[in-house]
Amino acid sequence: MLHHALDLEAITLPAAPAWPAPLSLAVALDEVVLIEGVEPVLAEPLLEVAAALKSPVTGQVRHWGLDAETLPREDLYRLRSRMAYISPRQVLLSHLSLGENIALVPCYRQGCSEAEALAPHVGLLEHLKLQAHLDQLPAQVSAGIYSRAVWARELLKEPELILAVLTGFQAAAGAPMLVAVLEEYLPRYVAAAVLLGESLEPYYPLGQRLLTLKERQLLKKPLADHRARPLTDHLPLV
Repeated sequence: MLHHALDLEAITLPAAPAWPAPLSLAVALDEVVLIEGVEPVLAEPLLEVAAALKSPVTGQVRHWGLDAETLPREDLYRLRSRMAYISPRQVLLSHLSLGENIALVPCYRQGCSEAEALAPHVGLLEHLKLQAHLDQLPAQVSAGIYSRAVWARELLKEPELILAVLTGFQAAAGAPMLVAVLEEYLPRYVAAAVLLGESLEPYYPLGQRLLTLKERQLLKKPLADHRARPLTDHLPLV
C-alpha cells in the first residue's frame, strides 16, 4: 500500500469496544479523513495504534507501506518522526517556556538554538497567534494558547501524517484559526490527516471523507458542496 500514508487492515483495537472489530481504513498520501461522533476517551485507542505507539490485538498497521512491528528500533523512530500525534494527553514540559517547548524537536535533532529552530516557522507562529507568548511558561497561559502551542510543536516536525483528536479550543472558537493553518500546511507538505472529534463541522472544508462512529460502525456521510479532488498521478484510478 505504497499509495497510502496509513493503512489499517482488519485491526482490532485494544480495550475499545465502541469501535468496529475488525476495522479497516486506508488514508491516501494527501487525504484528510474526518471521523465524527468520537469522544476523546474513544479516540485514544485508535490514535495510539495509528501512531504506532501500540499494537492492535489483531490485524496489520502500515505507514507508507511499512509495517511498524517489523522495523528495527532506529527505523521505527524515523517512522514516528514523520507523524504528528495530538490528543488531550499530549502535554508541554512545565519547566520550559512555550518557545522552548515548540522548538524542542528541531533543537534536539539538529543541535540548533531555539531562535534558529523557530525562524523558518514565523508565519506558522503568527497564524497561531503565539509570538507574544513564547517566553511564558505553560502554567501561565490559557487553555487555548496551550493547545495552539501543542499544535505548533507538532507541525514544526513537518509531519507527513497528522493524527489528532479535536477538543475544546480546536473544535469550537479556535477552529477557524486551525482550519486556516491546515489549509496552508497540508498541500505545502503533501500531508495526510485523520481528525477525530464529537462534531467536526468547521473542518468539513478540509476533508475528502467524512465518517461517523455509531453503534460500532463507521458510516460514510456526504460532505455537502464539497468539490471533487483533482486526480493525482500517485493514486490508482479505481
